[in-house]
Amino acid sequence: MEDYVGKNQRILDKWRAKFIEDKKAEENYSDWTLEEISTLFAEDGIMNKGEFYPEDDGVCRRRPNGNENELWTKAPLRVLFLTKDENISSTGRVWDVRTETFHLKNIEIPICDYHILNNPFYKNEANILYGILNTRTDEMVGFHEFSYEDAVKLSDEVIFARINCKKEGGGKTIKDDDLQKAIDKYYKNLKEQILAFDADIFICCGTQKDDNVILKNLRKIFKDEYKEEFEYIPLRTSDKTGSGINYLRSKNKLAIDAYHLAYSQNGGEQLRYYEVVGAYYEFIKYLKTTKGIDFTKHR
Repeated sequence: MEDYVGKNQRILDKWRAKFIEDKKAEENYSDWTLEEISTLFAEDGIMNKGEFYPEDDGVCRRRPNGNENELWTKAPLRVLFLTKDENISSTGRVWDVRTETFHLKNIEIPICDYHILNNPFYKNEANILYGILNTRTDEMVGFHEFSYEDAVKLSDEVIFARINCKKEGGGKTIKDDDLQKAIDKYYKNLKEQILAFDADIFICCGTQKDDNVILKNLRKIFKDEYKEEFEYIPLRTSDKTGSGINYLRSKNKLAIDAYHLAYSQNGGEQLRYYEVVGAYYEFIKYLKTTKGIDFTKHR
């Protein structure tokens, strides 16, 4: 069995070492210890599926259980969210993305209910994950056909992954130019990490659709590695909310153009949901009709 978790950690260890070396060379960090600089680097990857535990501030976290490799290997669909960076404006520190859950703060542990965090980022992520994993070629799960509790419960049970393209924590927003500079600086590391997971669906959560810096870099990564371009397939749902799909035929992989998960304006969570899940539904119908391929059954 492929050791996805171990491979990812080795990539992160190498990336962290280069990050520390680069930071130490900057004047603002010359007096920092290596341990202090290391705390600026946020790790990520396949989400932990072990026991839940509360942090001092009441945030519900999760430990690994050693079964993540098997779950990822056998997952019918491997979903990978690609996001920008961690917003540390309120905490002042980074955290390990893999420990995240969608549970409300100060929840009773062992888990006895599934109330969701009051945060648009996690609400959108949970909703989209639920919709993708429950939509089939003959039926799309509508936004009002499930509850937040349903989405949180499913997220506890299934395996998925998230990668920040910039590992150093940031603020509430980041300009595309600054994000691109961070990606350029550690492009080889990011490329190695993304390819290591062999994901089926990449949900590219950029600043804006149709000019998505994360999607652009994902396309570059696969072109550099496989000498093949993602094909853009312009699909729209009946209510015009769907985004186009980027499909890599030889690898049977797709990338979805999406807004940043924290973006809740102009239609809110419902529009964010249909932009991703609606486009996914139209794509899997198209693929089934034109090629006879059921994308929902990768393995």
